[in-house]
Amino acid sequence: MYCTIDDVRKQIPDATLKMLTQDDPSDPDYSLSIVNDAIADASEKIDAALRGRYPLPLSEPSTFLKSIAVDLVRHQLYMRRPDGGELPDGVVRSYKTANDNLKAIAKGELSLGIKTSGESLPENGPWRVKAPKRRFEL
Repeated sequence: MYCTIDDVRKQIPDATLKMLTQDDPSDPDYSLSIVNDAIADASEKIDAALRGRYPLPLSEPSTFLKSIAVDLVRHQLYMRRPDGGELPDGVVRSYKTANDNLKAIAKGELSLGIKTSGESLPENGPWRVKAPKRRFEL
């Protein structure tokens, strides 16, 4: 996991977190399981961007990835309650920036500063291509 519930609570006040996650109006607290699910989803999305470029799990924690994870979690939680209106502009902008940063990391345009062997890690299994036999010779 790239962020914790405490990291999310620093960005979303508890009252707002309760409104975004709690489906039972009689429960006075936010839903921990919904927040944890959002954190797990964000972590999977980050792992997908890092896979092939960095060995997973990462040996060194990155505050940059933590901020990306919090932005992804925040957006996912707000998406649970769109109420027919638009999401807050700050949530949309930070989500777009987080996605852009993940794409840049995946392409190698942005580095985490973590030492690796310098080579891309191999994907699972070799590439296989099947083509028909040559019909003409020159």
